[in-house]
Amino acid sequence: MQPPARDLSVTSPATARLARRLCAAIVVACSGIAAAQTASFALPRRGCPLAHCDLRLSDGVNAVSPSVGQLVHADTASAGGKHGLGCASDTHIAACALSGDPPSPSNLVVYDGDGRRLWDDGGILGGTAATSAPLIGADGTVVAADQNWILRGDPTRQTILWKSAKPDLGRPLGPVVIGADASMILLVTGGSAAGTPEVSVWDASSGALLAHQAIVDPDTHIVYGTQNTAATTGNRAYVLTAAVDNPADGRLYAIDVCDADDCGGRGTMTIAWHYDFAGPSGASPLLIGTQVYFDGRPAAGGGTFIAVKDRGATPRLLWKKAYTGQFVAGAALDPRGGLWVYPVPGSYALLRLDAGTGNTLQTVPISAAAGLPSGYSGGSAVSVSKSAGGAVVLTLGIRPLLDARLANYVAALDVSSTATGSALWLYPVAATTQVNSAQGQFPIVYGGSGARRVVYTGTNTGTFFVGEP
Repeated sequence: MQPPARDLSVTSPATARLARRLCAAIVVACSGIAAAQTASFALPRRGCPLAHCDLRLSDGVNAVSPSVGQLVHADTASAGGKHGLGCASDTHIAACALSGDPPSPSNLVVYDGDGRRLWDDGGILGGTAATSAPLIGADGTVVAADQNWILRGDPTRQTILWKSAKPDLGRPLGPVVIGADASMILLVTGGSAAGTPEVSVWDASSGALLAHQAIVDPDTHIVYGTQNTAATTGNRAYVLTAAVDNPADGRLYAIDVCDADDCGGRGTMTIAWHYDFAGPSGASPLLIGTQVYFDGRPAAGGGTFIAVKDRGATPRLLWKKAYTGQFVAGAALDPRGGLWVYPVPGSYALLRLDAGTGNTLQTVPISAAAGLPSGYSGGSAVSVSKSAGGAVVLTLGIRPLLDARLANYVAALDVSSTATGSALWLYPVAATTQVNSAQGQFPIVYGGSGARRVVYTGTNTGTFFVGEP
């Protein structure tokens, strides 16, 4: 049993409080876990512990990149991740969401830095778990979801701490932490033929459902859903959406989540503002301070990248740039300044844009930097780290766009030693993209000997550890 959904065009604090109390009582009774209403879900200081690595969705992996790219371990029993972000890590463990349907044997698997399986969820989560990267806490516990469930597991104790039924059947898009005390989990979902996508808020300690709401325009009654992870800061979340019956009707929503009685009670959601754009958006938003960076698709084959400033109660457009290609990955923050994007097919290059103007600061031709024939483009998120010598390293999956019979790779590109970039290392994933390709993000784990590896899931099968032997 779940409390009734409330759409975001209606505000009824009394009803919301009653629903939260009912839901919390039900979840606690079923799980046998007492709710610790203010327990913080702290994030680890190192690694890439959630979708796009941090709550800003910066794709910054707080770890040193491997110096070489050798295959260390392949878990070929895992189903791969299809088109999700795959794995997260705190440098000690990697938690990966997989796409087996039925699970074979599990779609949430936790590994050590050498690729050994430490724990899995026992087959609870279905194949839609792969659309959502897991969330790892500073205590080593893991939160993950599929279309039916959200759960928190403790790999060290080999147990499920709580498991709660989702109020909607939408595909999950990366659980994230929200709230001034970081005690709540926010989950957004994508469209599903079985129901309306929603935004839900959960107590991180008990798994109690605090609130769940569809995003509905109060005047037109149009429902908006997302295909992207939400960025959060404090109590505010930024959600990229499109109308469920018209993907060209795109909106960026700023949603505030209450964590006290004076704003309606924990979990209560209120829309602060929305910004209309030509959708859909193929990439999750990047948050830098009070500025949100995201993409749109105003025309067939073409895309835009957009910067909007959050002025508290209203948004303001900072800049918008048009490209011949479309964007399939969120902008990645460069530690020197600027953000990395790549339009597909576009210029077959990684572009570093000035955050203030959108002008191009640096162009890295992907094929030339990787030492490959022309025609290669990005095919994954871009994970940002530094080499042992301090160079900025972009790790991503690259694939040939014009000939799927050619090999595809994971490339670790040094983009700061030279303006046009060079390969720190290059790992051949598969002889053709039909066989397999690298997708998702590339968190870093440290093996028992201290060796550094990136971990990723294949589009078709397998979890792979590539780096130092």
